[in-house]
Parts: sequence; C-alpha cells; structure tokens
Amino acid sequence: MTSAFDTPPRAWKDQWGDELAWTGTSSPEGDAPRAIHAAIVHKGLTRFGDVAACVAEELFARDSAHAGFIVSIGFFRSWYLVLACREIDRLRGTAVTVTRHGDGDQSGCRVG
Repeated sequence: MTSAFDTPPRAWKDQWGDELAWTGTSSPEGDAPRAIHAAIVHKGLTRFGDVAACVAEELFARDSAHAGFIVSIGFFRSWYLVLACREIDRLRGTAVTVTRHGDGDQSGCRVG
C-alpha cells in the first residue's frame, strides 16, 4: 500500500528533489519547525521530499496519539504533507537554505 506521504502535493512537485540545509537556531519554536530541524540535523535528511514526508509522519503520529482513531482516517494524512511543505517554505531563507534540484536539474541553484 502506498503511503499518503509518497506522492508530492502538486504545488511542491518541482521542489521535491531540492536539497535542504538547516541554518536556523538549534532550538526552533513550534512543533513543525522542531520536526524539520530534527529531520535535517539529527536524521540527516536533506531532500525536500524526504524531510516533508518525515515531518508529516511525525506530526500525524503525534496528533493520532492524542486524537485517536478520527485522525487515523487516511483522508487526513495528506493534509499533514501539505502542512509540512508549507512550513518548509515558511522557513526558507531564514532557518532553511534550499538548493534547487527540481525538474531533474542537478546544477544546484541556491534560492534561499
């Protein structure tokens, strides 16, 4: 069975292969920024899609543990991936540096 986190949301499809680096503080505020920091710094993930999927899974698991079965409905899982992508975009240029690799271009144009 394919996970809801395996397929990039349409708006982020071109960014899915971009390389991320954490440049912010070592203790960011908020659940999503902390999860992004942990994915990049502690788990060693660097690809946008990998970081987004990791963050989405972590936030989904957290909410599922608190809210129970209603959150476990597959319909909601994809929303967490969108949230993770939005948070990465929000941190772009401040706490996260992005090197573009979208569209198969591996030249690495730094954008944030």
